[in-house]
Amino acid sequence: MAVKLNKKDFFEIFKGVIFSLIISVLTVIVFAIIVKFANLSSKTVEIVNIALKIISILVGTLLAVGSGRQGLFKGGIIGLLFVLVSYLMFSLINGSFSVNPLTAFDVIFCLVAGLLSGVFAVNVRKGKESA
Repeated sequence: MAVKLNKKDFFEIFKGVIFSLIISVLTVIVFAIIVKFANLSSKTVEIVNIALKIISILVGTLLAVGSGRQGLFKGGIIGLLFVLVSYLMFSLINGSFSVNPLTAFDVIFCLVAGLLSGVFAVNVRKGKESA
């Protein structure tokens, strides 16, 4: 089944990625400040980073996907583009482009988060339209 996208669909995907990245950067900055003053284990930092990615993708997708259609597809693309752009962005900040098993996990995890967020966003829109 072919997915037909119009300009509005591309704009929604672009907005979703941008919103997700902005939310991610802001939450990472806040969390970095917390980590500086708190004695957190590396496992805690990893878990919080995963949660921040989920929140970023969810909120970005909810803010962007307004047409109420093709949420699964749009959310998946937003998740994949988010993980790609955020990897490049944070690697540039870190000065290291290392790939490890967690990188593959991030790709899969962000894809799934995007897919679920897209479905959720479309259903939220449909719920608002019928109310």
